Amino acid sequence: MTGTGPYPPGPGGVRPVADAAGLPDAGWEGLLGPEDFFQTPRWLAVQERNSGTTMDFLVRHRDGGPVAGLVTAWADDSVPWLLARPDAMLSRALEDEDGGSPEARAVLREVADGDPAALLPSLVCGGRHLGRTRALAGPNAAPGDVEALVERAELLAAERGAASVCFPHVDVRDTALVDLLHARGYRSHLSAHYAWLPIPAGGWDEFLAGMSKHRRRRVRLERRALAEAGVEVRLEPLTPALAPRLGELDCNLLRKYGNPASPEHSAGLLRWIGEVMGDDAMVSVARRDGGIIGFGMVLRSRARGEEQWFGHRAGFDYDAQGRLPLYYDVLYYRVLEAAAREGVSVLHAGIGSIEAKLARGCLASEELAFLLRLPRAASAGPARTPRRSAARAAGGAGSTASTAGETDRPRRTCDRETSTR
Repeated sequence: MTGTGPYPPGPGGVRPVADAAGLPDAGWEGLLGPEDFFQTPRWLAVQERNSGTTMDFLVRHRDGGPVAGLVTAWADDSVPWLLARPDAMLSRALEDEDGGSPEARAVLREVADGDPAALLPSLVCGGRHLGRTRALAGPNAAPGDVEALVERAELLAAERGAASVCFPHVDVRDTALVDLLHARGYRSHLSAHYAWLPIPAGGWDEFLAGMSKHRRRRVRLERRALAEAGVEVRLEPLTPALAPRLGELDCNLLRKYGNPASPEHSAGLLRWIGEVMGDDAMVSVARRDGGIIGFGMVLRSRARGEEQWFGHRAGFDYDAQGRLPLYYDVLYYRVLEAAAREGVSVLHAGIGSIEAKLARGCLASEELAFLLRLPRAASAGPARTPRRSAARAAGGAGSTASTAGETDRPRRTCDRETSTR
C-alpha cells in the first residue's frame, strides 16, 4: 500500500515515502541498527504485500538529510496480527496474574474505557513485528527528531479517525523512547519478554559448557535420540522447491492453536520471502527417511558492520515427529553451530517460552505496549479506513497469505512453539 497519506509533505521536517520500494532512495538504510532487521526495506516490502492493511513510512529530515524514521500500520478488527494489535494485547494481559497486572487494569480503565475493543481502529507505530518496535534513529539523530515523528504519527492517526496510537513492543532498555512516550501521555502495560542469544566465540562446545551438568546431559540425550531415529538437521537456503512442504508444516502449527490457515497461502508467503530476501532467508530443516518433518526460518541481518540472525517462523509434522525432541535442535542448536562458524554475533529468539530460553543461555528483557487514546470529535463520524494494499486487493500468493502466515502467533501463546514468530 502506498503510504502517501492524506497530508502534505514537509511540516516538522517529516516527509512521507510512498512505499517500501522508495525507502533506499530516502536514506532509510542509514538509519538502521544491527537489531532492526524487521524494519529493513526488503522486509517491509514483504509486510507491505501481505499485511492486508495500510502502511506508512515517515522520514525526519534535518540539516539536509534523513536522521530518523518511523513505520506505521493501520489496525482494525480485520487484521490478523494479534500480537501487535492493541485490543488483543490488552485482552491477553488482563488474562494473566488473576485479572492482569495493575498496569494492564489501569490501561483498561483509563485508556480503553473498560473495553479493549474501544482501542480500535489504531495506528500501530514502530513496526508490527514481535519485538523491539521503535523509531529508527540514525547516528546524527537528536531526541527532537524522534518526537517530531511521533507527533506526525499522532496527527495522521487523528486525521484518519483512529481511536488510539500504539507502540506494541517497546524494549524497556530503550529509555529515550520510553521517556518520550510517557511524557506525551501514553500509558503502558507489559506486552512480552524478548529473548536473544549472544553467540559464543567457541561455538557449540562453549555454549554447551556454559550449561548446567543436568542440562548438558539432557541436550546430549536429545541429540542422540534424533541420531538413532535417523533424523538429519541442516541449515540451507530457502528455495522455491521447499515452499510447498514448508507451507504445509507452517499451516500445521497455525491450525494446532486454532487459527485459520491454508497450506497454499503459507507456501505463497514463503516463496515471496525467498524471492525478496535471497540468500538472507535460510531454513533449518529436519529430514527423516528423505522427508521433511520440521523447519525453522532464519533471517540474516547485516548493519553497521555486524551480522545478526533472527528466528522468524516454524512448522512440524506432528505425526512424524511423535515424541522426538525436534524443536530445540531445529531452531537453536543447529542454527547456533552455523552462526558461530560464520561469525554471527547474536541469534534473536523472539518472544514466548522465556523460562526455557533462559535455561538455554538466552538473555531477555521486558517489552511494553504504549497506548495513547485519541479524542473523537462528536461530528467526526466513523473512522476513515485507509486504502488497502493493491497487492492485497488483487489477490495472489503474497497478498492472501496474511490469513495463514501473518497471524504472527497462534492465539494461545504459552507453548514453546511461539518463540520464533
